[in-house]
Amino acid sequence: MLTRKRIRGVVQIAISVALLTIILRQVNWVEVKDALRRIELGWLALAWGMFILGVIVRAARWQTLLNALGVRRSLRELSAWYFVGGFFNVVLPTGFGGDAVRVAELAQDTQRLDLAVNSVVVDRYLGLMVLLAMGLLGGLAAPGVAPAAVVWLTAGLFLAGLIAAAALAMPWWDDLAARPGLLGKTVSFLRLPSLAEAVRPYDRKVLGRALVISLVFNILQIGWNVAIARGLNIQAPLMSFFIFVPLTAVALLLPAFGGLGVREMTYARLFDSIGVPQAQAVALSLSVYAITVATGLLGGLIYLFGGIRRARAKPAGGPDLPMAHQ
Repeated sequence: MLTRKRIRGVVQIAISVALLTIILRQVNWVEVKDALRRIELGWLALAWGMFILGVIVRAARWQTLLNALGVRRSLRELSAWYFVGGFFNVVLPTGFGGDAVRVAELAQDTQRLDLAVNSVVVDRYLGLMVLLAMGLLGGLAAPGVAPAAVVWLTAGLFLAGLIAAAALAMPWWDDLAARPGLLGKTVSFLRLPSLAEAVRPYDRKVLGRALVISLVFNILQIGWNVAIARGLNIQAPLMSFFIFVPLTAVALLLPAFGGLGVREMTYARLFDSIGVPQAQAVALSLSVYAITVATGLLGGLIYLFGGIRRARAKPAGGPDLPMAHQ
């Protein structure tokens, strides 16, 4: 009998295969191969450096949120967990991805699953909201760079995020979950009381610091896309990356194996709208995936050597220690 995780894994692989099949039929892969062969390695190396720095910046944001919950962890340790989470993101076709790894590790260490889920949910939300805000501002500052439909989609997603945060700040979710009938079951199934609880411990000062860190990370995220585009000699306005990168980040929330298919389809559609050949856009998406995998492999090494150190340090018959405590 298939478990829920296995079903999710099958669905993710199926979605990736379906989207990649569509891309295979629409894009000239000889041209994609030629574009990748001609990429300037200096630009690719710069992009990878920014990607790795971005992992550390995201860990700093997570540290800020954890400090507000009274959980003290070093930046080195949290960065290691982020790298290890990246490894699981690229090797497992299941729902057990990077966020789940971070939740499991922190919960195992602190014995507080609620705090772990709390910090990871808010961490992901802040990053997406700042990225969408940047995309919206980019669309307003440079009208005509991207299709109006793309700007409106960004605005709609940003507004939906604001409404969701405002709704979760309301005190009624526990009462709604306790009600009999479909409403109570739906609220409980979506775990809305837990999500509402996640946003309550943070004051404006903490959220302000986390938002500033999110801004730094998202500038890096746009930066590594721009660097790879320059290496591929893609001629696209700088502001188009501020508009398109947020939408690619949102698209990657869809269930797919390592984002494959979703990433390529999104890049091809968005950049095609401003005249970039689809082959070059797909080459850009595959290059972003390549540095993602390379960083995930670093996380795999951290996971491997962390396990070896634990095995050597563990006394005979002693308990297992949490992984990746660097």
